[in-house]
Amino acid sequence: MNGKKCYILDFDGTVTALDTLVVAFDRYCIVDWRELENEMRAGRKERHQTLVDEVESMKAEKEELFDFIKKNVSVRKGFFDFVKKVRENGDEIVILSGGFRSFADLFMNNVEVEAYINDIKYLGNKNWELVPCRNALPPLCNKNCSNCKRAVVEKYKNEGFETIYFGDGETDFCGSRYADRIYATDELAEKLASENVKFTYFKDYTDIL
Repeated sequence: MNGKKCYILDFDGTVTALDTLVVAFDRYCIVDWRELENEMRAGRKERHQTLVDEVESMKAEKEELFDFIKKNVSVRKGFFDFVKKVRENGDEIVILSGGFRSFADLFMNNVEVEAYINDIKYLGNKNWELVPCRNALPPLCNKNCSNCKRAVVEKYKNEGFETIYFGDGETDFCGSRYADRIYATDELAEKLASENVKFTYFKDYTDIL
């Protein structure tokens, strides 16, 4: 190992207190996006195609959508102090998300970090399309995710970093299990506990500082 730590953070529901995709889809999808999720979790629909369909069913003007997200979502307490401390210690921080860079940029206050994240593109007339993560690594399984989280964890481990994963949801389960340490909350914490995987629970980043 190189003696350095790499903190790998999911964005939605982990950096933020709420999931920006849930907030956006609940407000603007013209189909029952939760039913699409149920189909995916039941194995009847691929994860990537599910996200494509959800984005395409979202109908909103660009400024309206971004203003709604900014108004209804906030960053978890202590996040920016946490980032400052990580950098003061000479360690790395990475954002790893199946969400959208355009949403993440609304909250990062110009903090520059390495990010593996999808995006969305406004097509006009309230229509959107998914832009898959441009720097996504080759997937290490056949689940057809838009952004393989395990691959990113393995990348930094192979570079000699101690990997510390922060996550909150079902999509974090695969990647988090390959990290050296896990901080989890919400659905991820429940899933890890049910599978007897060791983790540390956190509510916000003041728990880490």
